[in-house]
Amino acid sequence: MNREIYRGKIDDRVMDDAFKAVASKHLDMTDQSWDCDIKTSYNLTDNILNVKELWPLKMSILNHINEYMFSKEKYFDGYIKKSWVNIYEENFYQEYHNHKDDCVKFICGVVYLTSSMSDIEFYIDEPRIRISPNTGDVLLFDDDVLHRVLPNKSENKRISLAFNYQKCQQWRGLT
Repeated sequence: MNREIYRGKIDDRVMDDAFKAVASKHLDMTDQSWDCDIKTSYNLTDNILNVKELWPLKMSILNHINEYMFSKEKYFDGYIKKSWVNIYEENFYQEYHNHKDDCVKFICGVVYLTSSMSDIEFYIDEPRIRISPNTGDVLLFDDDVLHRVLPNKSENKRISLAFNYQKCQQWRGLT
């Protein structure tokens, strides 16, 4: 299995509009009781990319998902099943986890709405892969890849938007 991490960039204008849309809703987000410190939009909706103001971001993400699939030479029909915002205040972090599901397969990803003061770390093989993301970066990876967010060492909030693209049917090409 090819377990690479795809890294792309979302247009600055799209990112600015997405940040404004998320900022207008961030006070409604609550603490999540995963084994970490984090605030998330999960209490508001299970697919925040369906908010109209975030549609341009959703379309940009789908373009990157297509690039990722074509780079792996495996294209799947599908859709973004879940998406949520994560807010990391000072010393907030996310423990190692993956997005595996017993019934379906996903392409997982994260878009960075602010510059990061904390890295994301992927545990694929030794050595672990550590990435210092910038505003507008989009990272894509398979659902079984373990990953975590290291503690935010800044007073500035680290804001990201994560998503799962559900693979429905593999395209078999032209017959």
